[in-house]
Amino acid sequence: MFPARKGRQWYPTCGFKAIALIYGAAQRSYRQTINVLNLNRRQEVGGTPLNTLCDVAQTEGLKVLDFLTRKTESIFKNHEFNSEGVPEANCSVIKQIPDACYLEPEQLQPALNAVCEEMTRKGLSAEDLETVRQTIVDNKVYEKPEQCVYIHIDDVGVKEQKQHRDKKNPAEQSTVQSEDTTNKEAIVNQEGATKDKRPTVQNTVARIEQSGNSFTLTSRSVAEILRYVLAFLLNNVLLGLNIKVCTDGKRSLQDAIVSFFPWLTKLSLLLDWFHLVKKFKEDLSIACKGREIRNRHLKQLVTLLWFGLVDRAKTYLAAIPSTDIKDSKAIDRLSGYLERNRKWIPCYAMRSKLKLPNSSNPVERCNNLVTARRQKHHGMSWSENGSYALTALSAVTINNATDQWVDQRTLPFTWVAKKAA
Repeated sequence: MFPARKGRQWYPTCGFKAIALIYGAAQRSYRQTINVLNLNRRQEVGGTPLNTLCDVAQTEGLKVLDFLTRKTESIFKNHEFNSEGVPEANCSVIKQIPDACYLEPEQLQPALNAVCEEMTRKGLSAEDLETVRQTIVDNKVYEKPEQCVYIHIDDVGVKEQKQHRDKKNPAEQSTVQSEDTTNKEAIVNQEGATKDKRPTVQNTVARIEQSGNSFTLTSRSVAEILRYVLAFLLNNVLLGLNIKVCTDGKRSLQDAIVSFFPWLTKLSLLLDWFHLVKKFKEDLSIACKGREIRNRHLKQLVTLLWFGLVDRAKTYLAAIPSTDIKDSKAIDRLSGYLERNRKWIPCYAMRSKLKLPNSSNPVERCNNLVTARRQKHHGMSWSENGSYALTALSAVTINNATDQWVDQRTLPFTWVAKKAA
């Protein structure tokens, strides 16, 4: 009935897994969890050890990820995909995907008129208005929300735990403190050398949404999360809808998504508006001589980008007077950034009027719920498996799958049912 154990190992019950792991260790510190658990069981002396809780939580979280991997492989096999998520030569699912469905011109007209009025109020030229109008009419990129799946993907990093701590004796420490000041100055002069660049553990989180439904996935890498996402789409027959992936503009993430779905013509990317503005704030701060100059140029550029005028923004960058610039390389970076993301920069004003998403806020919130709130701050650092496990356990609660996982050792892999009010 029970798998073999060694030494003093024991069998966690369903109640222990729910209370101590998913509702306990995944939500608050191990020490707080074990103190409350042993206190409630009247085992303040001789209760469950702290290290035991850590080991069991890590094992349980990795089992969640292992289940997702096995479930993904099973779905791929049933739908004629190989283990890497590539469709087979005669995959019937791919042949049955219909053409993309977008809003018709007459449905866009009220929003387009409102955008043109806003552009006029902001002092943009008639030529700019015509450019935006023509782009919106010619390019069918504005999806019907009820026929679109929104996928938000992002990485969240936490400090990685050192495997071995360097212990210095007093003699060695005094030697370090008496090092030549010339060497210290040389180190300070090196770019970024004064910062503590500790390695991080990267958890990848995906939030999938469609018509009020949602599901959260976590994984150990971008490649793994993309396989999970594809399996979820296949399992819920969603490939027939438009797929809109919202990202923060990270090049490696964008390249991974495009290369993973080359066969899915209904998939498109959206550059998050918040991160676009953040990018320009940071690089213009480096490029411009002073805050006042930066803010003046930033206001003009943000206005152009809000209406999707990428060419006008690039022209504006090139025309910034040299007397306002202290670092021209930052300007070149911004120009290259716009060119690289040209396809993913829409008319944000138009999407706003149509009440379509403009940002990756859903996954940012999930990052906080499944990883950052538990694993960041207070000087915490983590091993890779420990961080992955706690993130996976937190996702189980977000997906309302705690009872199913604890009792049946399975996850639903479908839309989360809304809780009754």
